[in-house]
Formats: sequence, C-alpha cells, structure tokens
Amino acid sequence: MRLIEVFRSIQGEGPAMGRPALFIRLSGCNLRCEGCDTDLKPSLDLSVRELLERAEGEERRRVIITGGEPTLQMDELGDLIGGLHRLGLEIHIESNGTNIIPQETLERIHCAVISPKRGSNCNLPFWACKSNVHLKFVLGKPDWCWRDEELTELISTLDRERVWIMAYGAEQGMKNAIDAWNLALRLGVNYSDRLHIRLRQR
Repeated sequence: MRLIEVFRSIQGEGPAMGRPALFIRLSGCNLRCEGCDTDLKPSLDLSVRELLERAEGEERRRVIITGGEPTLQMDELGDLIGGLHRLGLEIHIESNGTNIIPQETLERIHCAVISPKRGSNCNLPFWACKSNVHLKFVLGKPDWCWRDEELTELISTLDRERVWIMAYGAEQGMKNAIDAWNLALRLGVNYSDRLHIRLRQR
C-alpha cells in the first residue's frame, strides 16, 4: 500500500478526540482542498501483511486509517480492515465520502468519520443512514468549506448525535474555532477541536 507514515499519537479531532491510537496515513487524494495539512506524496510502500505486523500487539487496541483518501486503495484497504478486525482491534477510518466502502468492510469498522467537502460528489444519503458513521463538516472561507446557512439547512435532516462541526485552519490559534463552537451549540450538534494543531503535534 502507498503510505505517508505509520505512527502512534493521540487523535486530535472528531469523535475519538483525545484517545491514543496507531495511525496509518495512506497517500493520495482525489480532491485538492486549499489548506490541506497533509503531504500527499508517498514515502512508504508496505504490504498489508507488513502493516498488520505493525498493528499486532498494539497496546492501544485502536487503529485510525486516514489520508489522503484511503478509499483510493479500496482492494488493499478491504484486506487491511479485514486483518485488523481479525486481530480484534478497534478500527476507525477518515474519508471524504466520495467513494462508497462496501458493506462487508464497513461493518468491520468501529467508527467511520466522513468529512464531505462542499461541491464534491459525496453520497451523503448513503453515509447518513449508517449507524457507525459520523459526519464532520468543516466551517470556513475556502471554497470547499461549508457556510453557516448551508449547514443550518443540511443538518436539519441528519442525526445530530453523529454530526460534528470543525473550524478550518492549520494555525495554532485556530482563530475561527469560536464560530464553529457557536454554530454547533446553536444547531445542537458536536463541536470538534483540532488538538494536534493547537499543540503542534501530529
């Protein structure tokens, strides 16, 4: 599989925020979002077997597959998730939602965080009805980010317990975080910070 890195850290955003995990960051993305904080160039090429060996015995018992966009390597991704499931690990994945994850694979995932980008071809109805899927919307000024009025209308049709609003930004101060906080409070959904950005960690 084409990867950027494999590392241990604490999840900085979304429903697993603050929880330790082994991160498997896959390379490549089908979108080009302004301000993306991920280097999309591969620096590793590991087999599924090699990744499973790294995950075996993982004391945190939690693996987060992120990117880039993991679903661009769907065949190997399915094998990886199947192997992690057999190891009894808690599997999380982060995706932009533009590619459907087959049901058999999706059922093995503890938590899929789908972050639809404004203007992309994310199949929101498909993801919204899955009980292990959380939807994370990024609030901000770039074209791919969402606006207050759009989210107010969109979120009225969704399960608020599984919706998160996060501010755009990769600067330590996260200047517009208060806007995301206030909108989440007004709409009755979850607020996500970006702890790794605030603390300058990965």
